[in-house]
Amino acid sequence: MHASTNRLFASVLAGLVILVPSAFAMAVVIDFQNLPVPPSGAFNGDPGTLVPGQSVTAPWTSGGVAFSNTFGIDSYGGFDYEYWSGFAYSDVVDTTDAAFTNEYASYPGGGFGSSTYAVAYFRDVVNSPVVTLPVATTVAGFRIANTTYAALTMKNGDQYGFSAPLPTGGWFATTATGRLGGTTTGEATFYLADLRGATPPGVLSSWSWFDLTSLGTVDRIEFSFDGSDKGLFGLNTPAYFAMDDLTVNAVPEPATLVAVAVATLACGARRLRGRQRHA
Repeated sequence: MHASTNRLFASVLAGLVILVPSAFAMAVVIDFQNLPVPPSGAFNGDPGTLVPGQSVTAPWTSGGVAFSNTFGIDSYGGFDYEYWSGFAYSDVVDTTDAAFTNEYASYPGGGFGSSTYAVAYFRDVVNSPVVTLPVATTVAGFRIANTTYAALTMKNGDQYGFSAPLPTGGWFATTATGRLGGTTTGEATFYLADLRGATPPGVLSSWSWFDLTSLGTVDRIEFSFDGSDKGLFGLNTPAYFAMDDLTVNAVPEPATLVAVAVATLACGARRLRGRQRHA
């Protein structure tokens, strides 16, 4: 093979090495702005067709990512009540109402630079908040905040006396567990309230960044909660957080990868033929 041909072939391979990884590195930010928020201000999974004793488990999606959700209606003592778990989405702006009926409001008020955001709620281990990715990839992280209900409960206690204000040394946190094909890839913990130490940060009142790069490549992220305020039935602190700007690295379909390779090689082949004609 002619020396110039060797050099050109090497340059084509180098271009392929550069272009192919770049196809994998595209960051996708899921900001939930494409979701139709109902007039109530939040969607909690209610299909509007259930009767007491029925429930439905169906994730909703944004940006190709699935967010777990279970909604149901039950009865107790002659009263019907609704329940949900997993993820809801909301545009509620209410930073003062401490009642549990204000469970869809972020404590900073609205989303992170936008109106719509997600709300995670942990009801039990069977119905915990779960994010499922369309393909295995890495997740940079997301903006996280307290909900108004959780934050004011940690500051002031709740109106029913189930939860007292967090004392010095108290804390509340969520842990993200990465999974890949059912295998745990890692964990990351974020403190939504931390009253430990000499100068504690206290209860989170603004949007912050939850870094998930330590989870590695995942196809599923599960969220759990823990804290210092516990009773006979487990955690007393309302197990919520608000989410916005979930940032993932998009992985192209195999056909896209092949197309990148073919286009790169075709470009090199045209250059090679052009040089041969003028040799």
